[in-house]
Amino acid sequence: MKTAKRLQNIKPYLFTQLEQKVAQAKEKGIDIIDLGIGDPVEPTPSFIIDEMKTRLDQEENHRYPSSIGLNAFRQAVATWYKERFGVELSPEEVVSLVGSKEGIAHIALCYTNPGDYNLIPDPAYPVYTGGTTLARGKPYYMPLLKENRFLPKLEDIPSAVAKKARLLYLNYPNNPTGAVVTPNFFQEVVKFAREYDLLVCHDHAYSEIAYDGYLPPSFLQTPGAKEVGIEFNSISKSHNMTGWRLG
Repeated sequence: MKTAKRLQNIKPYLFTQLEQKVAQAKEKGIDIIDLGIGDPVEPTPSFIIDEMKTRLDQEENHRYPSSIGLNAFRQAVATWYKERFGVELSPEEVVSLVGSKEGIAHIALCYTNPGDYNLIPDPAYPVYTGGTTLARGKPYYMPLLKENRFLPKLEDIPSAVAKKARLLYLNYPNNPTGAVVTPNFFQEVVKFAREYDLLVCHDHAYSEIAYDGYLPPSFLQTPGAKEVGIEFNSISKSHNMTGWRLG
């Protein structure tokens, strides 16, 4: 039986291909340092594991949660955003997901109509393109070049493309380049999004991975950002919890 055309248009998942190559190399006895999907070497902190063990015995956790997540969790996220970034959020502005990948992949289905463009960095996390393709949108790739500090040059995007674009994906600290941004760049993004009526989707999975005193800013810190954007954060990388799922 043939799969739907929407699946036929999606390229094989990059990380699956890398896993296969790593497995083949290991079968040959080659010692591999795996630079594929980002997976922490250290275990999940013990206090998190101990708390989970306690919560497993509580019957209220054996039921369906609210579709947007427990209020206590959403309030904790809002409190953390205030303490970490100075961003005021209400719990109603926070939605919990099974993982940030779920939201990143599905957001295109909410906003992208067939034939619309989504603006995607190149190189980037493959899910930006996958979600766009599933929504029958068209990826427009923005090169991340060393001479521009691995930032997309928004002014180079043709006006005809920008007018037909719905989403602008960004990811800083950036995977795979490691690039970081200053608030000035995010101010340019807000201006661009307002001009072309775009939704900015900022993948902030690496917000707590930085060095030499640098603290990565939240896109939502930028004046006007909450009116034009959404930010996806994750505890997978920051708390060594890539194998855990939150509901």
